Amino acid sequence: MKILYTSLFIFILNLLTISAFSQELQNRLELTSPHDAIWVHLYYLQPDQYDPALAATVFLVGDSVERVDLAIKLKQIFDGEGLFMQMNLLPREADYQDSISNKPFYTPFPEALPQIYLERIDSQWHYSTESADEIPDLFREVYPMGTHRLVSYFARSGADRFLGVSLWQLSGLAILLVFAAILYLIFAWSLRFSIKKLSKSIGTIEHYGHHVKRMASIGSLYLLFWILKVFYPLLQFPPKINLVVQTIFKIILVFILAWLLIRVVKLFADYLKSLTVKTESKMDDQILPIVRQISIIIISVVAVLNILHILNFNITAFIAGASIGGLALALAAQDTVKNFLGSVMIFTDKPFQIGDWVEGAGFAGTVVEVGFRSTRIKTSETSIISVPNGNMANVSVTNRGVRQYRLFTTTIGITYDTPPDLIEFFIKGLKEIIIHDPEVANDDFYVYFNDLGASSLNIFMRCYMKAPTYDDELRIRESIHFAIVRWATKLDVRFAFPSQTLYVEEVPGQISLTPTYKFDQSLLQKKWKEYFNEFDEEKK
Repeated sequence: MKILYTSLFIFILNLLTISAFSQELQNRLELTSPHDAIWVHLYYLQPDQYDPALAATVFLVGDSVERVDLAIKLKQIFDGEGLFMQMNLLPREADYQDSISNKPFYTPFPEALPQIYLERIDSQWHYSTESADEIPDLFREVYPMGTHRLVSYFARSGADRFLGVSLWQLSGLAILLVFAAILYLIFAWSLRFSIKKLSKSIGTIEHYGHHVKRMASIGSLYLLFWILKVFYPLLQFPPKINLVVQTIFKIILVFILAWLLIRVVKLFADYLKSLTVKTESKMDDQILPIVRQISIIIISVVAVLNILHILNFNITAFIAGASIGGLALALAAQDTVKNFLGSVMIFTDKPFQIGDWVEGAGFAGTVVEVGFRSTRIKTSETSIISVPNGNMANVSVTNRGVRQYRLFTTTIGITYDTPPDLIEFFIKGLKEIIIHDPEVANDDFYVYFNDLGASSLNIFMRCYMKAPTYDDELRIRESIHFAIVRWATKLDVRFAFPSQTLYVEEVPGQISLTPTYKFDQSLLQKKWKEYFNEFDEEKK
């Protein structure tokens, strides 16, 4: 008897539960809130409760066949995009209003699908007419390249399951992976071939072959995952699985695209580097590495922000937090900021460029590299010193590398026994050496008998050499010195050096031994002609 009472109690309880559930279903079919409308739409398209006619009641446009088609397509859009509806978060208020427009609208996925929204019409919630018009286009976007025609066919192709997954889904996944692998190989070969043809046309393949291979491989990898992302929704896996898989696909595509763009920047930078070597200006040589680094940093930052957006991070709050953190970091690293601003000033004012010889407070040498933080200078001892750009921007820097002319100045000391006429002829020849030398500016020079020294007659000589580099300066200086020595040798003019000479003016009973010099004009003119003919031939 006790068992009978228990069974009867359970039977009555089930009847009450079924009755309550039926009443709840009836209430939800009235579509009195956004929650009820979306619940009816999705509930009656589940395999166990499949009733597309009831699911289609959330639409008011068209006939019954059109409404059923819209209801099915909208659910397939949600599933394909991996948009999982969290029912407990949907509003249950009958008089719900959008917080922005203050109208009876509700958008389930405002970021992913802002075109799809519900509106209240005669105390019931339905998908709007505008949303119904957008569904066919959205369906073709989610299932592009004609794949939207295959969705219904695959869904009807079989109901057999293995480990809770339909056999047609497993078969389709295997076919998709094989198809993607074959396409990857085809894409890789095609891209390599195309890029090589393009590179050969501009003569760069010999130098940038490693970039070409990397770009072809990365581009093929991008196309592979893009194909997987396009065709994967055909398999109609549950929304939760699709959400994870589609998120992974999006992150991978962003990462590969950033990787490919970085490779393009490196290839372009290497190509520009080969062009800057041919230019006279060195400013492009020092700007190019920094532009390359900035481009790579920008690409990386944009990629990270896109990945965070895909993962539903609050980018605005993240950027605000990064700004506050950046301000704190800037305050803690004032020297670094100072050096960076100094590098900006160097690039703006262009006080020197790579290859210039510069001198300043505590440093002197050739500029090797200008970076974000410091300028690298190679001294005359071939050691490298790093000068912070903040200091370089605040001190006086003498740039000897931009000089068009370099000063040559010397004092030539000849012996006191040189006759005045010979000295005058010797000075005339020194002036002609400057005039005949094409690497010396002949419009601003000085050659004068300048001083009576303690042990020599001093001739001052000053001119400007056309020497853009230090090596040219030394070479031209050597050439002038050789010309002076050869001219002195030609005239038998002797160079004086510090010495002491004892003169005996007169010895009783002896004849004076002091020679008398006779100025032979014709002989000197002959030597002049011989020397300067040889000098002109040498300079030619």
